[in-house]
Amino acid sequence: MKKLTTSICLLLSCLILETNGEPLFFGQSYGLVVSDPAAFVAAMDEYRASEAGQNSPAMPVLVQNIANGDYSSTHQVSVFYPSTEAMDRSLAINASSPDWAKFQGKLRGVATPEWENVYAIQMARVKKDPTTLDNAVSIVYSMTVKDVATYVSAFDALLESDEAKAFPGNIYLGQNIASGNVPGTHFVTFVAESSGELIDHVMKIQASPAMAAYAQAVADVRRVEATNMFREVKRWVPTSN
Repeated sequence: MKKLTTSICLLLSCLILETNGEPLFFGQSYGLVVSDPAAFVAAMDEYRASEAGQNSPAMPVLVQNIANGDYSSTHQVSVFYPSTEAMDRSLAINASSPDWAKFQGKLRGVATPEWENVYAIQMARVKKDPTTLDNAVSIVYSMTVKDVATYVSAFDALLESDEAKAFPGNIYLGQNIASGNVPGTHFVTFVAESSGELIDHVMKIQASPAMAAYAQAVADVRRVEATNMFREVKRWVPTSN
């Protein structure tokens, strides 16, 4: 298993990352109705500066929803782990940490959870080191996939297109492991450094012959459940591996 930062930072030449079925990294996301975003960030800052936060191998990212359909959540927190071992270590650190308990107590006053899911990132085309992206904006397509092998083959071909290679940020394919009330089995995420850059290049991909071929190939095996868009507020890069 490659470390999250290593597996991504070494691939800034716009390579496709695949690991023969082994996930690139893992994540947990939480949809939240946040009444005081500044207080939320301050609570996370305090926790990450604590002993428990400094020892955690996780990378939390707070984003603000721009478009998320029927959900009431205003924000999401995604917590990324380079491996399941790192996930276990992070959870064990928090389980016995007074710093974590204090953080959770502060969150209860400013945030109400709406949904959560656990997932693995299976493929990616990476141009930007995600630990250094500034003001990242993302579009996520949630899907139900009936034939994973057929879908992955078609998505791989799309990633090899000139339009995908020209995308200025990162493209990810993820698989939901435990998704609660979040619809879909898989998702595709496009990440860029501004809304305009993101929308312009996603539209170029959508208008390309490669997208037409992809859409035809997956027509009978994939159903789009939702399309969401959000912008990053802050990320907390781990100091521990």
